[in-house]
Amino acid sequence: MEMEVDTLTSKAQSQRSISDINHILEFAKLEPADFRSQVQCLYFSEQLENDAIKLMELEGPLQGALQAGERVEIRGDPSDGAVVVTETQTFDVKEAETSNSMLMISSLSFGPDIPSEGDQGIVKREVSSIVHNYYELRPIKPRLTKLRVLLSENPFRGSECEGDELDTGRKYTFPELQQRVQASDAEIRTGLAMMNTCELNGYWRLLDFEFTATVLYHILQLCEERDWLQNGVNMAECLQVLGDLFPLEVIKHVVRSHSKNDPDNEMSDADNIYNLCEDKVCKHFAELCLKNSGKFNLNDFLRAWQESVPDGMKTSLSQIEGMALIDSDARPPVIWYYSVDLLPEDVGERGIDDSAKTAPISPDSVQNGLGVAFFPTIQIERNMLTLSM
Repeated sequence: MEMEVDTLTSKAQSQRSISDINHILEFAKLEPADFRSQVQCLYFSEQLENDAIKLMELEGPLQGALQAGERVEIRGDPSDGAVVVTETQTFDVKEAETSNSMLMISSLSFGPDIPSEGDQGIVKREVSSIVHNYYELRPIKPRLTKLRVLLSENPFRGSECEGDELDTGRKYTFPELQQRVQASDAEIRTGLAMMNTCELNGYWRLLDFEFTATVLYHILQLCEERDWLQNGVNMAECLQVLGDLFPLEVIKHVVRSHSKNDPDNEMSDADNIYNLCEDKVCKHFAELCLKNSGKFNLNDFLRAWQESVPDGMKTSLSQIEGMALIDSDARPPVIWYYSVDLLPEDVGERGIDDSAKTAPISPDSVQNGLGVAFFPTIQIERNMLTLSM
């Protein structure tokens, strides 16, 4: 194609005339009267910029997001496979090839835009690029493993531990997580909630498990003293009593994260009353028993677990689904800690040899070294997204 383009000199282009066009129509046995008066002649630029344009085939939700003016980004570290995110969804990016040559033209008139009457005229249109590849986008689950990895660099272990010899990991604000985590903003916030994180001084932090256990222990002690297990935790009073021991935001977070998620509890928020959730509290004590114990005799665990929870609460194996494995064929049956968070996010990758995977497309290869996450020019036409670099 490039050799043919080179043969189209500006001299040859200037010789194209109405008579030439009518001759072509006559050769094709077509009547000029059957066509509109304006003729658009396509010419190839003498300097084609084939790498200046990237095309993406759009799914309905992504096209709707762009047309609605939503923010759309390419996210990930250079070593990650590229993803495109809207405000609420994440899309995987795969390169595809077409046997057709797609011609990129900055301007082209269609139908009603072309005069139907008047003298015949010629409008020159220049082809600036020829594209054979495009990116396919498909919705995927958010890639939140990195979110946990980043937040695990520096879990919060208490105010007195900030700045000590173990406080060497990095802390992350939400904008910093946006740059690193391959998920939409809404999915990142959902992930932060699922991971039971807490925002402290502008940074999102995982709470160290042993530190969380200490905070919850003091809260439960207060509940037993003031009969809050039945009547609900008085948040204002709890903060007043424990505020000298722990940061107020941490106390609020631990109480809320172990409370019921129901309309009644939301209504009680105005009165600073939170009803603790039996399942969440029991799950915490199960993790406390299993986390560093290795394989545990199932019957011994069930007995120790029930004895560890507050009076009046009843344990059930359904409370620890996704947190432990049970070998019922062992004699005696055993249980051990194994969180679902340890499994790969992609179900298809579980048990698959890494050598069989296709190398992913990096964010840099899509952005073409722009160093920014936003598309400089966006144009939607026939379900294709044009990125002008």
